[in-house]
Amino acid sequence: MHQALPHLGAANPHALSSFLQASDACPIIASEDICDDRGVKLWARNQPVSHALQQRLLDRKLRQPLEACLRAPDGVNSTDLVAATRRLFEQSGPLSHALSPWADELIAEVARLPLHAAVQLLLTALRSSRPEAFAHAIVTMTLAGAMYLHAGSDRYELRMAMLAGLVHDIGELYVDPALLAPEHALTPAGFRHVVIHPRIGEMLLTRLTDHPVALSRAVGEHHERGNGMGYPLRTRHLSWLGCRLSAMDTLAGVLGSGHDKAWEHGSLALRLIPGEFDAVAIAFTSQVARRMRDVTPTSTGVDASAVWERSQQLAMHIAGCTHTAECLAHASAPGRVQENARQAAMLLTQLTQAGHELGVWAPRELLGQELTELHVANQEIQFRLRAIQRITTWLDVGLQPHEDEALAHIWRTLPPNDREASTSPPKQTALAPASV
Repeated sequence: MHQALPHLGAANPHALSSFLQASDACPIIASEDICDDRGVKLWARNQPVSHALQQRLLDRKLRQPLEACLRAPDGVNSTDLVAATRRLFEQSGPLSHALSPWADELIAEVARLPLHAAVQLLLTALRSSRPEAFAHAIVTMTLAGAMYLHAGSDRYELRMAMLAGLVHDIGELYVDPALLAPEHALTPAGFRHVVIHPRIGEMLLTRLTDHPVALSRAVGEHHERGNGMGYPLRTRHLSWLGCRLSAMDTLAGVLGSGHDKAWEHGSLALRLIPGEFDAVAIAFTSQVARRMRDVTPTSTGVDASAVWERSQQLAMHIAGCTHTAECLAHASAPGRVQENARQAAMLLTQLTQAGHELGVWAPRELLGQELTELHVANQEIQFRLRAIQRITTWLDVGLQPHEDEALAHIWRTLPPNDREASTSPPKQTALAPASV
């Protein structure tokens, strides 16, 4: 994907709006004079921000990034994070119950997390403008910490993982909030705008803080996958922290569904395709899921015939998409259409193999009447099918109309409801309306 990152020398209008919204409840002040690139003072040091600042910053390049010139001295702090984590454990649900063995240690470690002034500003804005994203950050932070405690990691790695979970979505502040609304149907152009947020978060941490490079890199990788099925760069070579953060972000989205088999769903999501997620994350999630089976209420029964039929439909549609992608790759001249068609065929083949290994396409008589696991697998496979469509048809900037049309042809074997569902936000799983 070739798309320019925002320039920190100019104020991002969406981030600025978030800062101003947060300032209504928590004073945000200029820690130094805010000057344009010619040295003209636009805002004086120690002056609280107001909407007048928004007008003065229009179409102005700044000498220093705005984020480096603002502070939220009474904003999100360690006490707030501890309180939010305590509330998480006080709630009754699959997350608090499953992580209760580590609750005291996690709360103690939250209090020790270093909060750079720029990070404090960004978290304060996130809590005010997108409280659901802030809640997701707390959950991801907690899951990352529990995973590292489960693995017996040292305190440095533990705190780095928790901090990564806390800040991984700060780049969303720089995205048009209308595109992040759950009810918004993304277009390809909107998708390309949204999916750059991991790289924005990485850039902010790199340029504005003194946090380790490993932390910044992990934030940039939190939607990447080890099999190239992620975004925005479709990289296959993830850092150890990035791979685990990616897994915990995914798990947090699944657990947010409130489904009574959420841990089973999460375990399946992480192990569905070998090499996609880190082994430590898979082991942690799988072991917690096994422990939760004994305490999770029995789910309502599913329609065995409908679940079986849906499984067969998915197998047929995946086979059709794979055949079309292979034919397109073979018939196309070298270029982005051929490259994307080949990648689609490869990822669809991986998904087919994963389904066979799970046994979801085994003969009906071998599966019996209890098809809850198959129902879960259908949902996850359907989500992966949509994800492959997005990253192989929507991610490239500058495709010509005939190239878009050629790639779109791959997915015409999908039934109408799947094609329509493919416009859902990119980070949304089939199970939980998580943030992008």
